[in-house]
Amino acid sequence: MKSKIETIAAGASWEKTGNTSWVQCDPCKSWFPVGPSLLARQEVKLHCPHCHREFVAADSARVIKAG
Repeated sequence: MKSKIETIAAGASWEKTGNTSWVQCDPCKSWFPVGPSLLARQEVKLHCPHCHREFVAADSARVIKAG
């Protein structure tokens, strides 16, 4: 099974600040930015701004971490 977590190099050409991670909501498949420090804390629930679901990062469809 492929890992849901991908890492990109900091300062990617499409990423403005180079320190933002992106999470894909599993139910609605929308992407939203999340600070890397929040992803490191497994107990933090993320809130999808599109469908308003709450979930932990481990339950997301995909995660792209700034590296």
